[in-house]
Amino acid sequence: MTTHTLVASQIVPVDVDRAWSFFSRPENLGRITPASMAFEMHTARPAMTEGALIDYTVRPIMGIPMPWRTRIEAIDPPIRFRDVQVRGPYKRWEHSHTLTPIAEGTRIDDRIDYELPFGPAGEIAHRMIVRRELERIFRYRARAIDSIFEPAAIGIEPRTVVVAGGSGFVGGAIARELRRRGDRVIVLSSRGEGARGSMPDDIEIRRADVREPASLAGLLDGADGLVIALAFNNSPMENPRRGQTFMDVDAAGTENLVAAARSAGVQRLVYLSGAGAAVDAPKHWFRAKWRAEDAVRGSAIPATIIRPTWIYGPDDVSLNRFIGFARSLPVVPMTNFGRQHLAPVFIDDVANLAADSIRDDAATGRAFEIGGPDTLTMREIITAAITQDDHRRPIVSGPAPLIKMAAWPLKFLPTPPLTPDAVDFINQPATVDNAPLLDAMPRRLTPLGEGLATYLGAPEPNAKLSFEQQGEAA
Repeated sequence: MTTHTLVASQIVPVDVDRAWSFFSRPENLGRITPASMAFEMHTARPAMTEGALIDYTVRPIMGIPMPWRTRIEAIDPPIRFRDVQVRGPYKRWEHSHTLTPIAEGTRIDDRIDYELPFGPAGEIAHRMIVRRELERIFRYRARAIDSIFEPAAIGIEPRTVVVAGGSGFVGGAIARELRRRGDRVIVLSSRGEGARGSMPDDIEIRRADVREPASLAGLLDGADGLVIALAFNNSPMENPRRGQTFMDVDAAGTENLVAAARSAGVQRLVYLSGAGAAVDAPKHWFRAKWRAEDAVRGSAIPATIIRPTWIYGPDDVSLNRFIGFARSLPVVPMTNFGRQHLAPVFIDDVANLAADSIRDDAATGRAFEIGGPDTLTMREIITAAITQDDHRRPIVSGPAPLIKMAAWPLKFLPTPPLTPDAVDFINQPATVDNAPLLDAMPRRLTPLGEGLATYLGAPEPNAKLSFEQQGEAA
């Protein structure tokens, strides 16, 4: 049986005691595991003691649950501990964690020795799927650890800024950018502390349901600015029975937040809308965005409206879905022929604009469209992404009417994987005019290839990752 070894190393800018207090808490494993794996801890108050058993579930492939039981076999605080899989998908899994004090902080070294079940079939699965999946997981882990331990800046004139929807892809990037600029950041999330993920511990999280005005009472008191970057669960797949729709969250939720901001005396407001928002837009999600914009415009609070195109980045659920297909399937399915034109915008560009708009008077009273500098077809964008990820696959087009017909019954599921409206959402073009933004607030917008290269196919700058097989490089 072949033994494989994964070796990962990373430097964090904190002392070994602080690093140990984080990595020795089993519940923090969920914070550094990709959300796509749906990590779920089952052991109440898991302890880091020798012989302790810890149970959790992950869903690494197609949402299929895989129970996992780990036993802590050796522990030497604050330097090292080792855990082994007692029950799980691997024939053998032994994970050694070592923390070493260094001048820059602490070096975190992980070594995992593992074996696959099912003999030759397991080795084929390793070459085709398992190794790449482990590489993806540990690269995500490195990014998450970087984010959690990123040093906070000291602002010259720090402000208190609340980010509604700050646990999501876009809102989370904005929250971290504001923190980098020295602001005190408060995130509103319907999941409360359970939404922390890779956010640094000094970002305060307050539980709020934007659909319920009463839940917002007092949450904005003392805030200088409010950024609204809402997204409902499983977006863009709506679930009217659970109030997870564009009208319930984007429109009504924004109206409730604007009312709370007025009551709290908030001095600056930024709203993340969408390219295509209009009162008479043919699609209801754009009409919902316009309704939210109307609330912002009528708030009497100095405000900026940002209308991005298709936003991509390491944690998006759109472009990364196609990358996931390329990693696990022989072909990449597409819900049309991919001829629509888009100007995808990198998440860092959107976060920077939102953070600038909290302070820059040039943004006050303006509505800016923002897209990337490259206008490409959907097929060209997907090709660029899977090529950067080194997973070249044929892209197979599907007729949208047939896909919508197949998706119709799925909308009745509690968490639908696809709906007819979502097919239209995915297939819509998204191009913008960046000129007004660049005239008022000059900046460089990131080309698609450059943005993709920051998180696909390249390790984190301060992290290393390698695989070995029976003592030799694999």
